[in-house]
Amino acid sequence: MNNLKLLLFTLLLALSILFIQYNKKLFVLFDKGQGNLTTQISSQHFPMQLIDVTGITYEINSPPQRILSATLATDHILADLISTDRLVAVSSYIDYPSLSNLVGFYDETIPRTQGEIESMLALQPDLVFVASYSNPETVRYLLRSGIAVVRLSEFNSFSDIMNNIRVVGTVTGSSMQADKVIKNLQARLNFIQQKIKDLPKPRVLYYDLNGYSVGGQSLMNEAIEISGGINVAEGAIPNGEHKISEELAISLQPDVIIMNKWVFNQSSDERTPVDILKNKAAWANVPAIVNDQVYAVPGTWLRSVSQHRIKGVEAIASLLHPSIITYDETQYVK
Repeated sequence: MNNLKLLLFTLLLALSILFIQYNKKLFVLFDKGQGNLTTQISSQHFPMQLIDVTGITYEINSPPQRILSATLATDHILADLISTDRLVAVSSYIDYPSLSNLVGFYDETIPRTQGEIESMLALQPDLVFVASYSNPETVRYLLRSGIAVVRLSEFNSFSDIMNNIRVVGTVTGSSMQADKVIKNLQARLNFIQQKIKDLPKPRVLYYDLNGYSVGGQSLMNEAIEISGGINVAEGAIPNGEHKISEELAISLQPDVIIMNKWVFNQSSDERTPVDILKNKAAWANVPAIVNDQVYAVPGTWLRSVSQHRIKGVEAIASLLHPSIITYDETQYVK
């Protein structure tokens, strides 16, 4: 019986491999790292077919003109790709100073959505952007509504960010603009890597006062490495973001600590995260504390999963290596 189960499993695995091999056209727009929840696109040109992981498909014959962005990431991406008059709504998070890099960019006449299915349908969009973290019930209703839905699901690397920009550009008919954004992003990343390649690599800990840090296979881990540092939490904690004990954080003995600035309301004269951590007796002998190498970086830069994440990398790089100059923005691709 066990041998029969093994044989059936092997046959199913072989069939799955064959299916992928003979249906590569469904995956041509996506680089390694894309998750299986991301909407697949059959072509780079119109007409194109969108294939959701549920098997539901949509045919798009021309660039959508009534676009609803239900995620902050797509709010940010679309701002650099299309005219705002094609948007019937953006996410309500776009107006949060602690989260958004584009506060004030979108006119207040553009509706804000909090993901309520009734109000979204009432806007009669012809394309809706959601993410793997969007409310599952809302996504199910959208998928059954007959409206084209694009779901993004990978946000763990700059490769993922670039793939997402490419996807958004493809389905909105703005591939040329997307390519420019990607080229600019890659140029800024390359610039930093070139400047820090021969410099010493300090041991860096990302840590906020809620106790969260990041291991490997995460965007923050990659940001630290690109900035010319070594993430001391990689290997010490599981991949991704996790809450860790203060004892573990201290035991990692980092040379530099990067903290999230948005946790505190700086306009209300509260002590900064840096001040609070420095005054904790248990941290007194940590090298970063001893050498005054604790910094708070705006959370809108550190947490963004759009092209704006580069600002966080540039900020970390300048803190780790003050001697490097900043990227000349006049070199951006126009």
